[in-house]
Amino acid sequence: MGGASTSLLRAALLCLAVMPAFAAQVIDPAAARRAIAEPTVAAAGATLSALAESGRTSELALQVRRISIDRTLEPVAREWLLDRGLHALARLQPTPEARAVVQLLAGRPPEVFGRIDPDHGDHATPLYDTGATARFVLRAWQRSDARAAAEADLTAGRTQLIERFAASPGGPEREGIIEAIEHAPPARLAVQRNAAAAAMSTGARVDEVALLLARRLADVELASLVIGHADARVALDALRLLPSVMDSQSAFRLLAEASRRADIASAAMLAIGRVARQDATARSFLFEQIDDPELGASAATALSSIDDPAIAAEIGRRLRTTSSDTARRHFVLALQLDGGSAARDELGRFIATRQGSAQLRSEVRQWLDR
Repeated sequence: MGGASTSLLRAALLCLAVMPAFAAQVIDPAAARRAIAEPTVAAAGATLSALAESGRTSELALQVRRISIDRTLEPVAREWLLDRGLHALARLQPTPEARAVVQLLAGRPPEVFGRIDPDHGDHATPLYDTGATARFVLRAWQRSDARAAAEADLTAGRTQLIERFAASPGGPEREGIIEAIEHAPPARLAVQRNAAAAAMSTGARVDEVALLLARRLADVELASLVIGHADARVALDALRLLPSVMDSQSAFRLLAEASRRADIASAAMLAIGRVARQDATARSFLFEQIDDPELGASAATALSSIDDPAIAAEIGRRLRTTSSDTARRHFVLALQLDGGSAARDELGRFIATRQGSAQLRSEVRQWLDR
């Protein structure tokens, strides 16, 4: 920008800073649509679009600032134009002038309200919220800045992005780093993988990055670290995402390990059920857990999800021969959750053998009679 334009922008910023806020008002939605459709408003919107399309960020910011203090505009038109201009700025590389404009607008309260839903009576909802949109733009720029810095680190083979992720409390910076890793060529991720593994080993909170790297690289060792040490929320995501990028044996080993962690054990058992559809070792593991007071019900649920008459037959055989009341109840649960004809037949055979308690047989009989 030239010196004259910069001076104009500074003057506009100063004017906004000292002006009182416009009074809030409630407007009918139909009246709002008419105000936005006015030719002068449409022309101002076209100007904003043209500045955005040509990448003239600072000039766009100056135009947004002028609109924000223009008392000749209808309030709803002014707020609509500000919303449009701010969204356009979010898609552009910020300049110092644009950052200053958006930062000032971030504290602006809603000025135009409408009664959108008659069922809510007099309750009014903001038609536009300039402050909220400005804060969205600032977060978008923060995410973009973080992604650009992470991409530079990935290209240069630097691991500072792992350190920044660990130090960040969350939000746009972490999101930008995740985006950069998600789109980076796998060849650039090996050095980051080692840094993430080292960070996790020392207790640094890089859980999401480690999970992403484990998924993209199909890295069993790193996945094991995530499942063993990550926050429960991320560990649960690992159970959902990792088996799809690993062979069944590797996936089963990870999930069996996860079943020993109390806060994700049940979810791990259910995930083993998905692997067990193709993996005999996983099926055997589920049968072995049936007698476990803590995991048996989850193992039964996992077995029922396989949807195979041969599995129902094996459950029925074990139901008729087990001497454990715990296992017996869990086998019954698996057949009930299956609910297919083969499973119902096995429950009928169980009743006929008169095995187990009279109470359990009565419950099964009532279930079959439904």
